[in-house]
Amino acid sequence: MRFKRVMAAVLGLAAMVTIVGANPSQAQGDNTTFKGVERERGMSLTTTGGQSFLEINGAGELVHWQRSGESYAKHVRGWGWGGTRTITTLDEQNFLEIKGDGRLSKWTWNGGAYSEAVVGWGWNNARLITGISSGQFIEINAQGELAYWTFDGSGTLSKAVRGWGWGGTKSITGLSPYMFIEIKGDTFNSLSWWVDTTTGLQEFAEGGDNRWIRLIAGGDEDHFTIIRTDGTLMEFAWVENGGSGSWVGTERGWGWGSTRLIG
Repeated sequence: MRFKRVMAAVLGLAAMVTIVGANPSQAQGDNTTFKGVERERGMSLTTTGGQSFLEINGAGELVHWQRSGESYAKHVRGWGWGGTRTITTLDEQNFLEIKGDGRLSKWTWNGGAYSEAVVGWGWNNARLITGISSGQFIEINAQGELAYWTFDGSGTLSKAVRGWGWGGTKSITGLSPYMFIEIKGDTFNSLSWWVDTTTGLQEFAEGGDNRWIRLIAGGDEDHFTIIRTDGTLMEFAWVENGGSGSWVGTERGWGWGSTRLIG
């Protein structure tokens, strides 16, 4: 079975049809190709499984949103997060924060509260980050480098630069250790899928007019969530049908205009 990313129905995004009740737990395959291109095998996928995401709202609350029926249940897990520059989920229990002073912190949920470990300093130069597994994330820095960062067994970070010339990227969103979404900083916020193949990162451009996407967060290789410019929360799930498939969008909420960050 192919890696399921034939995007013909995907992201002429403004034309997406909202279908309430799309199955959010569509089974995932153990696929090794994307459009016929072999992808690298790497660490196992341990994200949220498309079941949750984090938000920092306009009031500075840190909120964990957990799937509940056809929507999400709100769990406030912190206050005073107004100075956070960016957040990104690594897995269900861990996320990264870049603070306004350039500290990089890893936060771990112990069932009742988050504990913080400062894992880096001087991250003011990081322009974008996105988690792709429990132990790895991607950074684009102010010089336009794209780098993969990996936590070793002791929690130390190692860096591998994988590309240059990424200065025009507006946002990146990890879906798995093998794939992430890029929204470009051009007139239409053109969208591309990037796959980690046996010969390096390969781009599959979708283009389209995506100016209505304000914020985006990955859940796993079959799910991502967006907030539209009109404040609508939408989730997209990959649904297979007879060996092919498409991304199905479902409205999950309204009134998200004050959300500052999701990840």
